[in-house]
Amino acid sequence: MQSVRSYIHTQGVACAIINAVLNPAIAWLGNRRMAFVPLTGGNSIIVDTAVTCIVLSLLVSLFVTPPARQKFRADRLTANDAVFREGGVLAHLPSKAWSFGLLMGVVAAAVITPLMFAVFRVLGSAGLSFAGFVILKGAYTAALGFVFTRWVILRQMLHCRANSAHSG
Repeated sequence: MQSVRSYIHTQGVACAIINAVLNPAIAWLGNRRMAFVPLTGGNSIIVDTAVTCIVLSLLVSLFVTPPARQKFRADRLTANDAVFREGGVLAHLPSKAWSFGLLMGVVAAAVITPLMFAVFRVLGSAGLSFAGFVILKGAYTAALGFVFTRWVILRQMLHCRANSAHSG
C-alpha cells in the first residue's frame, strides 16, 4: 500500500517534469520565429497563458483521474485525515475528469492571467525575449501541473470515498 501523500508527490513531480519539458517545446515549435513575445495581443503571453491554463488542467485531469480512481477502488492507497478535508471546496466540485479539468482550467486562467498581466505591468515590461518566454512557460506549467495533479487526486479520493460509503 502507498500513502496518498506519497502518491500525490510522485504523480505531481512526474507531471511537473513532463510539463516543464513539453510546454516549452510546444511554445518553441509554434513561435520559434518570434524574437520577442509581447504581453498582450494575438500571439501574446496573456493569450498563451489563458489557453495553457485551460488545456493543461483538462489534460492533467483526463490523464490522472483513471489511474487514481483505480488505485482508490482497489484500496491500494492509504490516507489519513491530515491529507484532505471532506467538507472542503474540492468535495463540491465535479468528479468527472473533463468537467473538473475544464472548471479548474477556467478558474486558473481567470486568476493567473490577470496576475501575470499585473506583474509584467508593475515591472514595466511589455513582454519577453523568446528565450525568456520559454523559460517562463516551463516554470509556471511545471507548478500548475503539480498543483492540478494534487487537486485531481484529492478530488477522486473524495469521490471514491463517497461512493464506497453509499454502497457499503
